Order: sequence, then C-alpha cells, then structure tokens
Amino acid sequence: MVFSNYRKSFKKTQREVAFAVGVTESHIRHIENGRANPDAKLLFKLVKYFGTNAEMLFPDLADQDIEFAGK
Repeated sequence: MVFSNYRKSFKKTQREVAFAVGVTESHIRHIENGRANPDAKLLFKLVKYFGTNAEMLFPDLADQDIEFAGK
C-alpha cells in the first residue's frame, strides 16, 4: 500500500496529515503526485503517524538497487 492509500484508509485528508506532521497541504499533495519526496525527518514522522515502515509507505523509494558497503 502506498502513501496516499494509507492516508485514505485512515480516512485522513491531506490537510489533516500535513498539520499532524508539520508541513503544508501542498507538500503532501506533491508527495502523493510524485513531484516531491519526503526528506528523512518527514519520512520518520509519516512512518510514526501511520504506524508502519518506510518500505510500506513508499515502496518506490525503497526499491533501489545499491551495493552493500560491507563485506
């Protein structure tokens, strides 16, 4: 389930989510429309607000191929 689906399943408006996490309604709208991504601080706030994890809220951001730095 992606971010906008979480918001709708909790029956929250973009305005309510924005107010709860301290950003503008237009920023939430931009995130939902794919014109912006949350910074780390906002990502953690959204994860806490919806009681889930980043991979569930934003699977497109989590699905990145990158080489592990360790051995």
